Amino acid sequence: MSNFYEDWFALEGKAIEEKRRAKKAIYPNELQWIRTRQDFKAALLVAPETGFRTLGGLTMLSEIPEGWKTGKHSHGEEAMYVLKGKGFSIIDEQRFDWEDGACLRIPFGAIHQHFNQGDTPVHYFSALAPHLEFSCLVAKFQQFEDCGEIDSTTNQPARINDYDKQGRRLVLNRKDATIVQRGEVDERVQDAFWESHPSEMHKGNHGKMIKMMGSYDDFVAEEVEITDVFVDGPKVAGQKHAHMEAMLYIIDGEGYTIIDEEKFPWSPGTALHIQGPQTVHQHFATGEVPSQMLRTHFGIRKYIQPIAQKTFPYLYLGEARPL
Repeated sequence: MSNFYEDWFALEGKAIEEKRRAKKAIYPNELQWIRTRQDFKAALLVAPETGFRTLGGLTMLSEIPEGWKTGKHSHGEEAMYVLKGKGFSIIDEQRFDWEDGACLRIPFGAIHQHFNQGDTPVHYFSALAPHLEFSCLVAKFQQFEDCGEIDSTTNQPARINDYDKQGRRLVLNRKDATIVQRGEVDERVQDAFWESHPSEMHKGNHGKMIKMMGSYDDFVAEEVEITDVFVDGPKVAGQKHAHMEAMLYIIDGEGYTIIDEEKFPWSPGTALHIQGPQTVHQHFATGEVPSQMLRTHFGIRKYIQPIAQKTFPYLYLGEARPL
């Protein structure tokens, strides 16, 4: 047997090198769209399969054509954000309606299916953690029905509200979300994870934060959360800071982000990976309209950040300023 203790030191160096070499951004022209049993059209964004070194999570895009439904399946926990379109989801036999800007929580193991009820294609962003689940031997994918056109046999129960039978909110429409402006106190300080953030975070380090999952007592996930839509600018440099892993998706605006001293330009459809555990980065909104960034983090961060904050503290290294 080799000296396992010395091997541990070598593994740390290997991980740092893998982090350095991994992708940190992916652009619309790089996406590989495919047809699956579940989706008429889907593409991975930040994911191990596309060259990123994640902590087991991934983000992706999907499309539901007019008059279509996705497949019916179950898997681990998922978070979704509707970029465009109108429809509803059946989650464990209960109906939940949604529209542009809605955020959905799919509980672990819930049987679910999505339906396009509008006259244009539905485009949605989703985040899952299948690789984390595989490593923990808890991944279980089940397919009950393939995607296809909506027909007369489709069960369409009436909507009750945005809560499941256990009292958990599963849908939050953007128009109903709380907005935290820069300088206001973010009231998410409710547990060890949010307490591990510095005071700058709780006072709104972006122009405004449209609060999604994790911001309300009844809309909290365990494994994956779409936490905010960050709105900045136009023409503003954000705060330079460092923290644990997060994934970003650009909804609107143009600009660039410096990640570990490397510049990554962005526009709508770009996805960024802040790898962590202490990745220094700064966002610059350079366009004529405010930028909108969708932010996702995963439960592994919620576990690690509070216990590792002394070794890898959340850092603020400057102030936001006009360009």
